[in-house]
Amino acid sequence: MKNLVLTIFTIIVLFLFMFILSGCTLKIETTDNSVSASVDGDTTEKVDNVLDWIKERLSRLFNTEKE
Repeated sequence: MKNLVLTIFTIIVLFLFMFILSGCTLKIETTDNSVSASVDGDTTEKVDNVLDWIKERLSRLFNTEKE
């Protein structure tokens, strides 16, 4: 169980560092009653690629069956 938690934590940390160091643009605006966040198109593409990579690795790790 510790290995699984450590693996998930490592993936999250690496993802955050990659996002921070890649020069991605994140805009956050606040008003009295709401908060909105947006990213540019290049950032969206990078995040989608990273998420696809993580999904692929997790499917290999857990050997999930696709229908």
